[in-house]
Amino acid sequence: MINKSVLVACGSSGARRHITGKALLCATTGLVALWAAPSQAQEAAADVQQAEDIGEIVVTGSRIQRSGFTAPTPTTNISSEDLERIAAPNIADALNQLPALRASLTPSTSTNLSTALGGNFLDLRGMGFLRTLTLIDGKRYVPTTTTGGLNINTIPQALIAGTDVVTGGASAAYGSDAVAGVVNLRLNKQLEGLKGSLQGGITDHNDHRNFLASAAFGARFGGGRGHILLGAEAAQNSGVDKMSDRSWGNNPSTIFNPAYAAGNGQPQYLIVDDARSSNASFGGVINSPGILRGIQFAPDGTPIPFTYGTSVTATTMNGGDGVPSTADLVLETPVKRYSGFGRLSYEVADDIKIFTEFAYGRTESNNPSILGNDQITIQADNAYLPDSIRNTMTANGITSFVMGRSLKDYGRGGIDVTTDTWQLTGGAEGKFGDGWSWDAYYGFGKTHNLALFTGSRITANWQRSMDAVFHPVTGAIVCRSTITDPTNGCVPMNLFGEGNVTEQAKDYILGTAVRDWKIKQHVAALAIRGTPFSTWAGPVSVAFGGEYRKQSVNVTSDPMSELGAFRVGNAKPWYGEVNVKEGFLEALVPLVADQSWAKAIDLNLAGRVTDYSTSGTVKTWKIGATYDVNDSLRLRATRSRDIRAPSLDEMFASGNTFIFGINDPVLGTNYSVQNIQGGNPDLKPEEADTLTMGVVFTPTFIPRFRLSVDYYDIDLKGAINSLSTAAIVQRCYTDTPALCSLITRPTPTSNITVVRSAPANFQSIKLRGVDVEVSYAMPVFDGDLDLRALVNYTDKLDLVDGTNTTHFAGNTELISINGVGGTPRWRFTTSAAYTTEAFKLALTGRYVGGGKITQENDGLPTENSGTTDKQSVNGRLYLDISGEVTLIDDGNQRVALFGTIQNLTDNDPPITAYNGYATTRSLYDMIGRVYNVGVRFKF
Repeated sequence: MINKSVLVACGSSGARRHITGKALLCATTGLVALWAAPSQAQEAAADVQQAEDIGEIVVTGSRIQRSGFTAPTPTTNISSEDLERIAAPNIADALNQLPALRASLTPSTSTNLSTALGGNFLDLRGMGFLRTLTLIDGKRYVPTTTTGGLNINTIPQALIAGTDVVTGGASAAYGSDAVAGVVNLRLNKQLEGLKGSLQGGITDHNDHRNFLASAAFGARFGGGRGHILLGAEAAQNSGVDKMSDRSWGNNPSTIFNPAYAAGNGQPQYLIVDDARSSNASFGGVINSPGILRGIQFAPDGTPIPFTYGTSVTATTMNGGDGVPSTADLVLETPVKRYSGFGRLSYEVADDIKIFTEFAYGRTESNNPSILGNDQITIQADNAYLPDSIRNTMTANGITSFVMGRSLKDYGRGGIDVTTDTWQLTGGAEGKFGDGWSWDAYYGFGKTHNLALFTGSRITANWQRSMDAVFHPVTGAIVCRSTITDPTNGCVPMNLFGEGNVTEQAKDYILGTAVRDWKIKQHVAALAIRGTPFSTWAGPVSVAFGGEYRKQSVNVTSDPMSELGAFRVGNAKPWYGEVNVKEGFLEALVPLVADQSWAKAIDLNLAGRVTDYSTSGTVKTWKIGATYDVNDSLRLRATRSRDIRAPSLDEMFASGNTFIFGINDPVLGTNYSVQNIQGGNPDLKPEEADTLTMGVVFTPTFIPRFRLSVDYYDIDLKGAINSLSTAAIVQRCYTDTPALCSLITRPTPTSNITVVRSAPANFQSIKLRGVDVEVSYAMPVFDGDLDLRALVNYTDKLDLVDGTNTTHFAGNTELISINGVGGTPRWRFTTSAAYTTEAFKLALTGRYVGGGKITQENDGLPTENSGTTDKQSVNGRLYLDISGEVTLIDDGNQRVALFGTIQNLTDNDPPITAYNGYATTRSLYDMIGRVYNVGVRFKF
């Protein structure tokens, strides 16, 4: 057995800017086994030559495709064999193992975000998924969300030949959104025969049960001039019901420290093992007046004492009888997904090929909504009130009391999201003249996203229903409102105890809120490439062309949501449209060739002009260079201006209602409030200045060894962001009093009821770090041993808002589900893979560093340490093992059995709990040990 304490020893004990001996030891240890996925960016030339041979589009950070060209922008190429080795049931699970990617939006990280529920969205550098441009075979696909994100569940995995990841700004080459880089899913467009896989998996906890069936077929016809490609996939994952299904997630969270006062040296918050509400229970607990305080109601409605825990404040405590803070939160969303793809191509002439493609994807997901608590005023004449309580109230002249109660048994509700996406694309490609080529395509796609907020509480009906009294004439229990309005249909509700609300009452107070998205996109693009002339150092290559996009979003909802009648949901109808016209020019200019002091020096120049009908015209550019000192050493650098245009959602969305938790600094309590979110039509595109510098070492005296080290620096200005609900409240009372206008507090001493938020270009993001990529391959006995590693060190990730700067590098704080958040200093993925004709075996090590829990220096304790003053957590090292045994391989057909164990040692995540969940969901593995087995075939 492997001791878990050994596996977390590589963790950081805080935010360190320098490489410590401990970190160096961990990184060195990790390099003995590396992620067998990526080839080096210096191999891009070979990839481009292959692309020319088979007619593929390869993203290399450049539109120019020419044998011998190596893009100065760092690019990682991941093959289909690498994806098979990981054997993840979803390609996003494999890609998110790259240190450059962050698992920001997945079925386990966005369980409380209905706009991304059940999807997988890629996020390079942790800058937010909207700043990563995701392409399918070099083409833009219709977004699957109103924010513009693309759920990569759209394409069957069996069709994917590999993935290219450009880890640098690429807007000049590929347009808007490529601020952090580009991820391109390449299709196997030359497939002949049938290939596919069938696999299933499960955890030690008998959950996360997953199934995947994916197949692809390709064949030539018409004497080899035509080709057909088909693919289909079906997959499902049962998810994980709640946090408490894991021992580490039983209920750790933050609570207020009752001993805290400004300047007294005490932490403001405590992380505890069993965080609970001190003012709410499942059956109801009386909070005021004092003579009744501490009486709760057993499931049958009987009054019993309420047990308070320790560190009790007005709303939180550790232990006791209150409602758990996190135990009932969903850990992973159940998802079903289906996809299909078809492509038909034909060479109508020796130098012209035409094609048409159709892609369809469907995702179904459902979740219980976030559990909430109510503070309810109960009148003395309530018909369901136990006599003993009523008698005490009468004797003491009490006319009402305030009861805190969970709505779990009658108003939690669920979120049911179904997304259908399809795209039809047609195009052509060809060659002309001496070394010139062109390609063009037009695509039209639609997304229909239907979200049903089932069991949503209708606020007005709930308020009438809970006010139950005896009818003065008949003596029957009725709603007070029914006495004056006998036909109002109100059904009285018994809130005392758990499970006593009748189905008739639920039918009256609950309904289904509807949010219906319809997204359309037209896209047309033309690119021309060639070599117009040569210099003393070789031919000059150019690429130029244009693109047109029209995108529209139409959001509708039900009549009650339009009126804001529900507790959650309440989507408001809106429509937005944008037209985009772009033109680009790129050139590769050889400056030096075959000199004693330089084997080659190439200059890469690119520019793009983009006109948005909504936000005006912007220009992007890139200057890059590669310097081959000799056959072993290459230097490379880029300087670029990149952009992200505001999405239609950010500009035009009407107010949607959500429920989020806040810490109220005025009352010293935490509770849930309504958050109403809307758009801002005055937004402008974000602009980023990116610098990359790197060295690639491929020593001729060590065959099959490759090493690259790349420095990156991104300065994003005018970042579009909406402050979180909690941040608006906090900063209203600290550094930004103007934000108080977004807050509704009925009286100075009452709870906040509503917080409004809208996006604005008011922030900057400054990111700086280093990527290291190293690999070595050698023959061993009858096979090949591949050792590879990817390492990322993040030196800076700052979110600048006026005079306020949030330092995210070296901490684990998650202030937004889909925005910039805490990033450990160190991340690496390493693996050792041994391959023979009979079997394959690979061991992977994935390390995610630790650091401070929050960037705030407030003495926050950690790791369930109760009242200690520790502020940091250690990182986690996860080990994966995979193997494959060949059953049949005669050259024409192949069948193999495979299996994987992910998180072999069942390593638990660190408890970071500062933002309401037990751990930082986008950083650490929450699922635990997962077993996958399956069969692959090719005929």
